[in-house]
Amino acid sequence: MFFENFSKKDVYLNFISFCISLTILSMILTTPAEVRIVLFTVSLSGLIFLKGSIDLLKQILIKYYVYLIFTLICFLSYFLYLDESFPFKNYPEIENFFIFFIFFILLNQIQHHYLLILKYCIYSVVIFLSFSLPLHLFFLESSMLTATSFIYDFEAESYSNKSTLAIYLALLFPFLIFELSKKVNLINTYSIFIFALSIFYIFSRTALILALVGLILCMLSFDKRLSLSAIFISSGIVFSIWFFEITPGKYNEMKMQTNIEYFNSYSYDPNKSLNKSFSTDSARFKYLKNSYEGFIEKPIFGHGLASFRRNNPVFTDDGRLVRYPVTHNDFAQIVYELGLIGLITFFGMIFLNLRSLLIDIKKTESKIMLVQLLLLILAINSINLIDHILFWFIMAITYKSFRGDKIPKPN
Repeated sequence: MFFENFSKKDVYLNFISFCISLTILSMILTTPAEVRIVLFTVSLSGLIFLKGSIDLLKQILIKYYVYLIFTLICFLSYFLYLDESFPFKNYPEIENFFIFFIFFILLNQIQHHYLLILKYCIYSVVIFLSFSLPLHLFFLESSMLTATSFIYDFEAESYSNKSTLAIYLALLFPFLIFELSKKVNLINTYSIFIFALSIFYIFSRTALILALVGLILCMLSFDKRLSLSAIFISSGIVFSIWFFEITPGKYNEMKMQTNIEYFNSYSYDPNKSLNKSFSTDSARFKYLKNSYEGFIEKPIFGHGLASFRRNNPVFTDDGRLVRYPVTHNDFAQIVYELGLIGLITFFGMIFLNLRSLLIDIKKTESKIMLVQLLLLILAINSINLIDHILFWFIMAITYKSFRGDKIPKPN
């Protein structure tokens, strides 16, 4: 069904969608830079071929000027406030803002092929999780699911990458509900199961909350089939929680074990309550407070890109440098580093996406996009994503800047 009666255009679209799905996945997992560059280059080149470069410049000035302004603000802030004494590795990869901005524009040209692109994203993730989950559970005997691509040493796996993977799964989850509402079959049911299990096994409370919020929003979508599918999935989750006797306390214990496994007992306090992260004593609350105080000092233009890290180092009691932290909140980071100018343009980007979806909100497809956009807005309150491809990917597929079903022809 999916691959029957393909024209050359269909083959090309499927190939590009497949490459995009692999590109996103490779940049979320711990993969070699060479693999990421090749996949991204193929995806970008394919998208450029679809659109053409001359008309692209016109589109930037007409439809994407707010996104362009935000990108330029990031560039100017980076170079104007560059401190050569600060370790360069702690600066964001400024080139990412440019290449992901271009990626965002090119991908948005085929946003009306949202269903095709998201299907490939789902398929690629499901295939990956189908062998990653068993390997973690039975071979590695890990207490958590990581974002390893099984290329590097598992012991050196980045702890932060698994959180990004969990967010990605949570952002795709509403589309799975949508697919199940259209057709209840083995593939869709299995995909829901492996996504739900993976989100739980990663032990990211942010992703868990996002997935639950996505379910609730789908229930309240005023779309009968979508609501029933969300209720059906929720019933299965509630039954699993009851059957396996999973309580908040038990979940916290399992999450604590993953932290002990990663940080080791000598560098992580196992007696520290996980609930502290939601209190005013947490490091994240302190970062939010520092962000607000920094905004009061320089409210218009901010302190400059990467300045939060530079100005808020964390030291041990004996004076040893622990890390240069980020806010774990994009809104707080923007307020501190880019000021009102950056925050207003950032809200402008979100507003354009929201408006484009609300105009067409009667369609179920638009409702799913709206849920994904709202989940992204929630997600960036607990993670920094604006210099990550995941943020620009979701922004591209939830911005309905084109109407109709034709691909803009190349020049």
